[in-house]
Amino acid sequence: MHHIRPLVLLLTIALVISPALAQDDVPTIYIYNNSGTLQFDAGGSDPVVLEEITNHIVEQIGVRPETIVPPGRGPVATEKLNLLLGSSDPIDLFQTPGPGYWHDYADAIIPINDLLEEYGQNILQVIPENQWAQMTDADGNIMGIPRSTPTSPYITWVRQDWLDELGLEVPATLEELEATIEAFQAHNPDAFVATRPQDITWSTLAGFTPNGRSNWLDPDDGMVKPWVLQPGVKDWLTKLNEWWNAGYFYPETFTNFDAPEVFRTCNLGVWMAWYSRITLITPQIESNCEGIEWARTSIVGPEGYIATSRPQNASAYVITRKAQNPEAVMKFMDWVYHADTTDNQLTARYGIKGTHWDYQDPETRTVEVYDSGYVSEYMLPNLNIEIRYSVLDPARAWHVQYLGSTLIDLSDAKKPFDADISYNLSRIAEDTPYLGDIQRLMDEQTILFITGARPLDQFDDFINELNMAGIGDWVNALTAQYNEFAG
Repeated sequence: MHHIRPLVLLLTIALVISPALAQDDVPTIYIYNNSGTLQFDAGGSDPVVLEEITNHIVEQIGVRPETIVPPGRGPVATEKLNLLLGSSDPIDLFQTPGPGYWHDYADAIIPINDLLEEYGQNILQVIPENQWAQMTDADGNIMGIPRSTPTSPYITWVRQDWLDELGLEVPATLEELEATIEAFQAHNPDAFVATRPQDITWSTLAGFTPNGRSNWLDPDDGMVKPWVLQPGVKDWLTKLNEWWNAGYFYPETFTNFDAPEVFRTCNLGVWMAWYSRITLITPQIESNCEGIEWARTSIVGPEGYIATSRPQNASAYVITRKAQNPEAVMKFMDWVYHADTTDNQLTARYGIKGTHWDYQDPETRTVEVYDSGYVSEYMLPNLNIEIRYSVLDPARAWHVQYLGSTLIDLSDAKKPFDADISYNLSRIAEDTPYLGDIQRLMDEQTILFITGARPLDQFDDFINELNMAGIGDWVNALTAQYNEFAG
């Protein structure tokens, strides 16, 4: 009998301290979350709420994540990243920033082939097989988990409400588009077409050239060349110059303008630029532009679909050589990217189910988010998982639906011929001393040709100027890397 009370006391103490002991056995991983998720929340979450969510994740996977919040965006965030990598401070996981993406950090990160095979089965299910090519070096090493995905964001949109009023069908060819624009302007003399200086190449060039807004393989010499050297570029410029002279374009469309203000004029009849201006701005201006509706087109030109899809880039979530527990890092990412449930990614984004968020409609995975004080420290986005749920927000409902369906439909745009090649852009820049000058020359002069500020009969002179500026170095750099990967 004398031994019972000490035994009970020991058992009680063990029960009290066992969670702490368990925590001591849990590996901690350090995430530098420069994915953009925290760009407006540099102050971080309520510490109590964050600890509650962290402990929930520990219970789920036996890994304790801790997030390092970047001090800002762009160069400031990259500078902090480089300091972390060069210091004794821990950093296990980060997103590679451009322009070189994972290639710039190849010496600071590890291949993840074996980790994916053993701990990343959900990741391999969620991310399509064709998206791993950009993550793979010439020796077959997978250097990171993809951050970006191939999309088709530059499709032409036309006003559906005006088509209905005029009894017109959605245009399917350039000739029909021209007829539609003229009908819109007859219906509303203030109607116009709007685009952006670089967007216009993505949205229309493919209708006149073999490969669109893409590098291309010249069959005459076997060299990979920038899009501007393709046959058909002059024809494309000629057509857009005709449109400019016909008064189709918004006068400031090739300079800087405020997109919401242009939409609020209610005179925009055709949009040939980034898709989200349609899906996000339209709900904001519907009350001002009564009845406004948009139709997405699939327009064909002389050389096929006029739009070029945007290839995946080499941005990646990578595991550093400094990581003490790379297996734990992969376990965490695999948990976030779970193939069978959206609960984990929603926990990473919004917190604990039932406390910080819940499904308003479980079948459609429509989510209602509660005000919790959590700012998504553990969310590492990828379109492949973001499209699996939607948030209860009427202003974003169309946008979210578009992300998960039409944005990733590449069937009515040309795919860049080398979309699967993982170019080391930093190496290309090193091998092309005047690359920035060449790209500025291309951007500036094409707009001058479109607007008539430079006569089209000087196009050959323009090509000579590119040669003198060193575009041949760019061609050599592209070709060398293409041959490394494609053989």
